[in-house]
Amino acid sequence: MATTHLPGTGIATGLRKHGRTAVIAGVALAVAAIVVPFGVRGLDRDGPRETGAIATLPSPTPATAAQHTDSSGDAAVVGPRGNLPPLLAADGDGVRAGIQDGTRVRVGDITEGTLRRSHADGWQVMVRWDGRLQPLPTSGHVALGDGVSWVSASGLLYTRVPTSTPGQFRLYAWDPHGGSAYTPPSLVADSLGRVCFNPSFTAFGNCHAAG
Repeated sequence: MATTHLPGTGIATGLRKHGRTAVIAGVALAVAAIVVPFGVRGLDRDGPRETGAIATLPSPTPATAAQHTDSSGDAAVVGPRGNLPPLLAADGDGVRAGIQDGTRVRVGDITEGTLRRSHADGWQVMVRWDGRLQPLPTSGHVALGDGVSWVSASGLLYTRVPTSTPGQFRLYAWDPHGGSAYTPPSLVADSLGRVCFNPSFTAFGNCHAAG
């Protein structure tokens, strides 16, 4: 670059200062032109790493949900009836509503009785035996007042006790045992194992696991 020197004026010195400033500015622009693309490329590298981390997060699948349900013990569903007796009541609400005072019941194939409320045991089955009305003694792991008892469409008496799994119950059938001409039989709560009902108590069966 050509400069004019005017002695005593300081102009040449001013031109040199402006020249240095221009050179410094040019160098700064050149460095910026080199550094900025690298910075942008660095940002580009950071971007895919973050995106990749989000994309690789596992998402819930139906299979995972089913396995969780199975392990929680809440997967019991109504399966086939198998050897279970006909449990449904004659009306739609019988199984759900339970027994009523004065309901007629079959005592096996021996006789018939009538359900009566009892302050001591909750419920009794009254029968006419040996010429007089008397209650049938009951025994077993449950009482008629435990859980929910009901009379099936065939007139037999059952009791269900809920388990920790919704819709699953321990089922008992009240069967007559013993008895003589002078002594009525006892009603014994015989266990039929576990049974599952649908929420409306219109279907039942052995309990199966969902999935």
